[in-house]
Amino acid sequence: MAEINRKTKSSVNKVNIFDRTLKIIARDHAEVFLKLAFPDEKIDLVGTLENVELSLPAERVDFVHEIEYNSEEYLLHIKFQLQHKQDLPKRVFVYSAELTDQFDKPVISLALYLQRRESPIPENYTVSLGKDVINRFSYPVLKIWDYEKEIRSGELRELAPLSPMIVKEPTVEMLEEEQQLILQEKDDKKRARLFATAITIASRYFERDFLWKFFREEMEQMREVPFISDWLKEERQEGLLEGRQEGYAQACREDIISLLEDFDFCRSLIVYPISLGPSERYWKLSNRKNSNFI
Repeated sequence: MAEINRKTKSSVNKVNIFDRTLKIIARDHAEVFLKLAFPDEKIDLVGTLENVELSLPAERVDFVHEIEYNSEEYLLHIKFQLQHKQDLPKRVFVYSAELTDQFDKPVISLALYLQRRESPIPENYTVSLGKDVINRFSYPVLKIWDYEKEIRSGELRELAPLSPMIVKEPTVEMLEEEQQLILQEKDDKKRARLFATAITIASRYFERDFLWKFFREEMEQMREVPFISDWLKEERQEGLLEGRQEGYAQACREDIISLLEDFDFCRSLIVYPISLGPSERYWKLSNRKNSNFI
């Protein structure tokens, strides 16, 4: 069953999930990432600033969290990455500097990676002269696959929607496990967003029609999540378009059958100039036949 409903690799890469879904987890469950990055520290989450414009051309962060530690206020910026990009250390450094200057508060930056990688991941931005490091900006790197056991056990159930990305082989059994973990979320809105995130991420690996059926009992609560609503509209529009195309094809088939059943029309095929293309000849003959009834 899992194999029948799995997507091929070529279709997996067409789905971009970051802007829609991963930021929902970062916004709704920032305390989880604080716990992962600083397990021995008591840090309080006190608020969230959304749609923060930076003084860089065309640069913006969707949100940063306000946190408090030992009565001092900080900003928390979480950067999700599917794969490492060479310019990420510089971008984290620049974002941190801009946010620090703009809000006059110290900024804690985290980079969270989702796709398993064996080679080391850079954890700092450095400026060197030859072999000598002159400046270094460091930040914690969290590799989500390091926490697979904690996620699947329910200790980090808020990250359950990420399960398909960290297991070696996503299966229907894994989806059932993920579903049960999300159902433990008591906040209705957060639970709906977790399910919406789960179905979006899972669509990288499973066919969407299968996922609609699998999560059918949760669909009603997911409808209020904007990108799920967009998906449903898209599905309806695709269905209408397919229906219109099928109706048009059926009408053409009926016209052709009607023409072929007409003896006079078939006889005219023999004497009509054959310099016309097949489709052009069909429409001219069809129009000529129809004019006989006017």
